[in-house]
Amino acid sequence: MTTLPDDLSHQAIKGVNFAQSAAKLGARKFRDRIQESRLPSDFYPQATDEFVAAAYFGVGLDSVYQLEQWLWPFEQLETELKGLGYGDHPFGIIVRSPIVAKHLKTVTDLPVRFSRLTKGLDEFMTSSSLRAVFYVNQATPNFQSLRYPGPAHVHLSHGESEKVSMISNQLKAYDFVFTAGEAARDRIERTLYGMCDEKMLDVGRPQLDRPRAIPEVWRSFAAAESDGQIVFYAPTWEGDSPSMEYGAIAHNGASIVSNLLEAGYRVIFRPHPRTGVMRGDFAKALEAIEDIVESDPRAFRDRTPDVSWQFDMADVAVAEMSSVAYDWLASKKPLVMIEPFSSDAEVLSGGLLDRCLTLPSDDSLDIVDLITEAESAWDLSSELGRHYLGDTSPGAQISQFIDATKNVIERRNEDRLQKADS
Repeated sequence: MTTLPDDLSHQAIKGVNFAQSAAKLGARKFRDRIQESRLPSDFYPQATDEFVAAAYFGVGLDSVYQLEQWLWPFEQLETELKGLGYGDHPFGIIVRSPIVAKHLKTVTDLPVRFSRLTKGLDEFMTSSSLRAVFYVNQATPNFQSLRYPGPAHVHLSHGESEKVSMISNQLKAYDFVFTAGEAARDRIERTLYGMCDEKMLDVGRPQLDRPRAIPEVWRSFAAAESDGQIVFYAPTWEGDSPSMEYGAIAHNGASIVSNLLEAGYRVIFRPHPRTGVMRGDFAKALEAIEDIVESDPRAFRDRTPDVSWQFDMADVAVAEMSSVAYDWLASKKPLVMIEPFSSDAEVLSGGLLDRCLTLPSDDSLDIVDLITEAESAWDLSSELGRHYLGDTSPGAQISQFIDATKNVIERRNEDRLQKADS
């Protein structure tokens, strides 16, 4: 009997994995084509479209949460632009996936347009009315849109954090970068050579000004379990590269939840929506924690649509390197950070992990002790909040976002007038 060499066996395994990935990609493309064939005609760019501002989203449904958190600010911006006389529909969204297009129609009244092909993207991006296009991530398809010189291209990101992705050199490709506050501008200027300050405009986190509704599912839970302080535990995912491996739930997630429950806390558990998509140990850890949560009446598995109401309900947050931790600063309530378990994760010195009490990866400290210490030592003046988010008084951040956008539109109008005169 002939035995295959180890390296040949490994190559065979890689070949099988590649074939499986190719098959999944082919199946997904086939489903997309079927969905595309069923889209009504009003999903496609229209000759009557006169969008002044727009959002571009080039990836799939698994990342649509990045765009969804900006829908409310976009809707407020549209209302402002209408009041300034920019027409009945001054804001639109262009996507490249028919499934995303259909989904967005269920969550917003903003006009949604779809184009897989360059022809439709040309029609949308070369409109004589378009002045500003927003981007909520650094996805590769963004560069298919960035090649159009007419509108100003504005990077938003989908949250403030100190992940290494927030200081990508890709930011230079955009005409403007809307930053959350002083901390973001400082880290970009320190890291990116030639990134000028005039391209960065502070807008805070306008999502935080959205009116908050307490979900009925939480009201029912809270009514049944009314004793004990509430901890909002919001770990991030495993990341898609070694430098982005900020998550730690595969290492300590189950013990954090168990220790909190044993100490008498109530727990809101809200993992990142992409937890487990890259690594099996994170998927298994998520399942284990969900088993703990679902078996304890003082634990709540949060599947509600957004992150907002938790800031009002919880007494303290336990978070990893993600936008949830930075948004939480606006609440002025205690925060405990969790150190990444992977030594490959790139952590910026002087950041939030250095400024807050932090659960180390070596298990040398207990989460309950850290929360107790944080509750007694937290600076209620919210100096950290101002550093990262600027003015967080009610209405201040959405006003900043709208004013910054009007600034970009006015500057683009001036640029076009100058070109027309020359």
